[in-house]
Amino acid sequence: MKLKLTLIALFSCAILCSQNFNEVQLPKPDKVSPFFIGPLFKSTIHYGATPPNYNGKIILFNHGYIDLNQSQFLFNNSFYQETYNEGYQAVFVATTRGGGIWVNGKLLAESIDIVTQKFNVDQVYLVGHSNGGKASEAAMFTYKKKDKVALAFALGTPFWGTYLADISQMPWLNWAWKLTGLNEGAQTSTTYYCRDVVRPYLDNHPDNEPEKFIVLGASGFYKGSTIAAPAFLLTGGFLFPIQGANDGVAPYKSTLRPGAEYVFRKNDPRAIIDHLDISFGQFSWSYIKSYIENRSLKSAIIPDNKFDNSKITSNYYIIYSENEYDQILLDKGSSYAVAEVIHENPTASFEVFDKNLKKLNIHKSSSYENHKIIIPISENNITLKSNSRFTAFIKQNSGILMSLEQLSMSRYPILKVDLYSDKKDSQLFLNTQVHGVILKTSEIDGTPVQSDPEMITFDENDHSFYFNTKNLEKGVYSLFLNSENKNNFRRSIISGFVVGDVENSLNEVEDESHIYKSEKAIWITPNSVKNQAFLSVLAYVLPDPFSIKIYDITGKEIKNFRIRTNQNSQYHISEKLKTLRSGVYFLNIQGFKSIKFIKE
Repeated sequence: MKLKLTLIALFSCAILCSQNFNEVQLPKPDKVSPFFIGPLFKSTIHYGATPPNYNGKIILFNHGYIDLNQSQFLFNNSFYQETYNEGYQAVFVATTRGGGIWVNGKLLAESIDIVTQKFNVDQVYLVGHSNGGKASEAAMFTYKKKDKVALAFALGTPFWGTYLADISQMPWLNWAWKLTGLNEGAQTSTTYYCRDVVRPYLDNHPDNEPEKFIVLGASGFYKGSTIAAPAFLLTGGFLFPIQGANDGVAPYKSTLRPGAEYVFRKNDPRAIIDHLDISFGQFSWSYIKSYIENRSLKSAIIPDNKFDNSKITSNYYIIYSENEYDQILLDKGSSYAVAEVIHENPTASFEVFDKNLKKLNIHKSSSYENHKIIIPISENNITLKSNSRFTAFIKQNSGILMSLEQLSMSRYPILKVDLYSDKKDSQLFLNTQVHGVILKTSEIDGTPVQSDPEMITFDENDHSFYFNTKNLEKGVYSLFLNSENKNNFRRSIISGFVVGDVENSLNEVEDESHIYKSEKAIWITPNSVKNQAFLSVLAYVLPDPFSIKIYDITGKEIKNFRIRTNQNSQYHISEKLKTLRSGVYFLNIQGFKSIKFIKE
């Protein structure tokens, strides 16, 4: 009876697991059509042809994004051909597009069960490219498949996250992430999510076996032979000065999983390749093969594997194309700045105007690339216009820096901001304001959420600025941080933080029957305000009169007024918004809720 129940359980599990995947048989490597279209929506297992010299070993590839899985056996990638020639059975697993580390890790764990049962083997060799490497560690340790994995190879995996994902969490900047072709799944790849959730949880997991990981991290986003995606161009100018050597998506230091074996050093001449190249067999297979055939092989590379992004420093501020009020301002005492611009339209045109709206010639040394332009600025109060959405990082060598650090790794971290200058000017930082916009972007388990922006202000104490997160509900928050000192300087940082008990949150199951869905609502009609604007307030108890504050996109308060309540809960506020310049704003009622609107 016991055996019968066991067989029924195993059979049921096999059916359940297989229901999550399409299973497709590939022809031999030389017969795969270059026009092959892989999965676009459904998680899929592609079985490679079994080689005639099959050695009994399975190579399981996982890209980490469902519609890029086919890059492992198409686009002149030699992995399939190389493994076939050497007698290895290749299997290519596509998990989800935007599910993140925990969802993809669970699916990868299920695929490991399916594959080991199908080929009657005890273990597989995992080869995970990019987020596929993060799914591998979740599958092995969170979902208990470590004993079924002989070795796990991580190719360009951002174990400590990437600033490109940080940028994506700003709703008005997520188009930049979409230029990479990845589009989704950034919530669990931010530097702060990996720092505060993924690494503490997995590196201290009782089942963690870091010695099973072999890391191949590349350093040459500018040297890739297969550059085809805008990501490698648009991130270069931004990532390089902030995170150092990188492959265009994953900084080298971010690829260092603590305790793993590292094949390449930073800027290793063998790895001056980009994020796509590192996934190709012609670049990586020889190293993978050597470790499979010689399990005791060691590279003798012991770098500092602590990717410390607890303190971030900025010498730039950010302007946004949708805001007519955004101007390029020079720091006090500065006569020169550089605008590093990421633009949505690859063939965008740009115009520069002075404070009198006189059109200026863009300096001939300005450099144009696909989705990126660098514009030197030598005048103050400059307006930048384009026929494309853009974001500009204004950098100046004035010696003024802003830093953001997290003082506590507790459930409610305290954020600290400091300002520095190499100039002896005692008046430089007087009357400085530090404020920001935060959005809860996901639960701690990475589940995306829709939330309203909140404006926060940092309190000054002994020349530093602090924000305590103790009054926030648990979750993962993005932060657009800004400091400003009128006529002296502006600085910006895009980052984030996590509030709540990480370990318990990852282990608990939410009972949705206890979730209360509020009927409260605030909205502006129309949302894009031109001549008329009506504010509607539903189910909020408001004092009479109640206060309204208007903030710009940086979180700076620019207008406040009071309105008398009425019975129909609709308020004509056209005159109050009339003086606003075109751009994106936030409206907050009585400290209850903030909503975004656009002023044409």
